[in-house]
Amino acid sequence: MILERVLMLPDEGADYAARQKCGERTGYVGIGANLLLFAVKMTVGIIIASVSVVADALNNLSDAGTSLAMIFGFRIAGRPADAEHPFGHGRAEYLAGLFIAAVILLVGFELMRTSVDKILMPEELKMNTMGAVFLSLSLFIKVGLAWLYNKVGTRINSPALKAASVDSLTDCLATSAVLISLFVYAQFGINIDGAAGIFVSCFILYSGWGALRDAAEPLMGMANDPALAADVRRIVMEEKGVLGVHDLVLHGYGAGRTFATLDIELPAEMPLIEAHNIADRVERRIQGTLSISVTVHIDPVATDDPEADRLFVLASRLLTSIDSRLSMHDFHVAPYRDGRKIRFEVSCPEDFEMSDRELRRAFLRRFLAKSPRDRAILHVDHHFC
Repeated sequence: MILERVLMLPDEGADYAARQKCGERTGYVGIGANLLLFAVKMTVGIIIASVSVVADALNNLSDAGTSLAMIFGFRIAGRPADAEHPFGHGRAEYLAGLFIAAVILLVGFELMRTSVDKILMPEELKMNTMGAVFLSLSLFIKVGLAWLYNKVGTRINSPALKAASVDSLTDCLATSAVLISLFVYAQFGINIDGAAGIFVSCFILYSGWGALRDAAEPLMGMANDPALAADVRRIVMEEKGVLGVHDLVLHGYGAGRTFATLDIELPAEMPLIEAHNIADRVERRIQGTLSISVTVHIDPVATDDPEADRLFVLASRLLTSIDSRLSMHDFHVAPYRDGRKIRFEVSCPEDFEMSDRELRRAFLRRFLAKSPRDRAILHVDHHFC
């Protein structure tokens, strides 16, 4: 496609350098389009003495500023890791998205205030044909920019570009409201400028809040993509000798900068050097396949102890009797007086209603009734991913 050739859109999963260049080129397109609209609208606004056209021209100038902020965000995010930022600067792109979202919210609040003033103190609407034509042309250009930002932002998964797409879309709505108000006033003599502004401002505020949330969530430590977690688990379980995987935690520091920690279960009787080699292979495979830096912890699992197997099956059944969604890992068995002591971790679903204390009591009551000579210690593990 022409767009892919001009902007040289990278494939999904491309390195950050390709994303950065693509994002910067898209930002330059936005700056050029908005500066062109500013120059034309300002000229027309001065010639026809239209305050609304001049105001719209200044809005395009501010949009060029947000595009510039987006470019700086991509450039800062592209800097390599240093002593003060050992995980890189990738989250600067999210900060650019936050800035653009804040601008959207500011525009929404200002439009709301202006619209209320127009309802309380309505003014005669004035606009000639030339002004309406140029507003219509700017509307088409802004629609194109919104589509471009969304297309590229979706391809490279950029919150800053997606926020810029929302910004352009809100400008389209504001301009459309002006044109509709002018048409209704010219045809029917009814001034709906203030009411239309209220409607558009509400949509802008809603869209701005969504853009702010999308940019802020990665900074706050949002849940990772379940598909990515599933890919990591699949790669781990494909390694011969691995009995299970748990405690997978993914940390994102911007595009192409993902780190992971996880536990793999291996037979307790396996030689240490062999277990170490398996952990190394798991780390290399995940790094090579998914471009994720991984740290693997090894959990030994007894596979030749019938009594440990009995206790494992018993504990599993007791947990599922409490809630079928409960699962356990890090299961260890040690001697205890005339019986055994088991220690393990329980994974709970997000909507699990029992507290940690209530869950322990419910399990221990069932466990002692079935195996009075043994003891159990369980730790409730709340999922990170």
